[in-house]
Amino acid sequence: MIHTQENATLTGHELRASDALLPQESYYSSDDVTPDSSPETASVTTSSATLTPASVPVPRGTFVYASAPARIDLAGGWTDTIPITLILTLSYDPSIPPEHYHSLDQIRDHADPLMPCALLKACIVASGIIGITPARHDDVPYKSIAEALKHSGGGLEIIIRSSLPLGSGMGTSSILAAAVLAVLKTLKGEPYTTDDLVYLTLDVEQMMNTGGGWQDQVGGIMPGFKVSTCELGLPIQIDAKPMNLPGSFLDTFNSRLLLIYTGQTRLAKNLLQTVLMNWAGQEPVVVNTMHRLVDDATTCESALLNEDLTSVGMVLLRYFADKRFLSNTSLNHPPVVRQLVTLLEPFIEGASLAGAGGGGFLVALLKPGLRRDEVVSTVRNAMTKKQIVVSDQTVDQDIIMEETIQQESEAEDDQDSMWEWQATVDTTGLVVRIGEAPS
Repeated sequence: MIHTQENATLTGHELRASDALLPQESYYSSDDVTPDSSPETASVTTSSATLTPASVPVPRGTFVYASAPARIDLAGGWTDTIPITLILTLSYDPSIPPEHYHSLDQIRDHADPLMPCALLKACIVASGIIGITPARHDDVPYKSIAEALKHSGGGLEIIIRSSLPLGSGMGTSSILAAAVLAVLKTLKGEPYTTDDLVYLTLDVEQMMNTGGGWQDQVGGIMPGFKVSTCELGLPIQIDAKPMNLPGSFLDTFNSRLLLIYTGQTRLAKNLLQTVLMNWAGQEPVVVNTMHRLVDDATTCESALLNEDLTSVGMVLLRYFADKRFLSNTSLNHPPVVRQLVTLLEPFIEGASLAGAGGGGFLVALLKPGLRRDEVVSTVRNAMTKKQIVVSDQTVDQDIIMEETIQQESEAEDDQDSMWEWQATVDTTGLVVRIGEAPS
């Protein structure tokens, strides 16, 4: 439910991708959100399950740009996770010196998600744009990137931006991968569908050894609220359906949605390993928790269709508890969460950490009749400020006063970063544009 944008710009020699704020049967319920500003001149959107990009390669000197919202998971997370279901320039920000790649071997290290630009390398391999593919990783007809790019029509420059912090819990990496893949497919002139991007992004996550499932890219590619299911059996067949909810309900939802940044980042892969280990043991309490996640996703869908945000909030509370149980975390991961949930309790229907948990954003639904700004002001004022303990009573009082003021100022800055976020339900989904570079 939170809007993220993946932007990609390209010429025959240049491609830029940027991310601006920005699930037995698997079942997942989610919703997207969009930022206040977004580039104009959209040429392709994903209001349905298909995309219709250019069927021929774009001319050299032409830019391709893609944007997509981030997602908030409302129910059913972890049930989408496998195996539970069964010259090139890359930079993450134009203000950071780019990494330059000349050797094909420099692209093959995408299996380590901590390597520079691992996500973009995996997208390049998955797209096949330089001759390396997951099935053809070593035996390629080119000896260098320069040779491969010359065959493809020119060099590439990929730049991604994100106004969401690392480890936000909003599926940014998967959604960004889907946007980059859409741009690369468009650049090559290859037609593709929404389903193609969902499955190809799933391949990218596996190529990076981060595991994961498909809820994130479904949440970003398709607009608004949607429900995603996956029947038992192989190959995986994902069925993602948007929920047609009235605009008046979306307005109500937007007004009652509260987004708080905990200040704690985490890599979902680390929590994923814990969850998979718990699932592998097949203890009854773990299996029952997984079944409850599926059931609650169905409950959440019904509540949304009935415009019953009180029931949605109750699902959020159970969902958050189940995610903590499966990942062996608590309300103290991170520590600020317990304090936030306690202070927010009188004002909210329910709350949960987005995504895998353990950090990122806390998502809450306000009770009816409350103003978001008033709730934020009340909770901010109640947040405990850091205390300074002085053991040496001979310390100059001016120094104590100066340190106190400085620490309180730092605490205020931290709180500013916690409360400055707002989101609204996205109604567009992934958009691909061909034309001039975005400003």
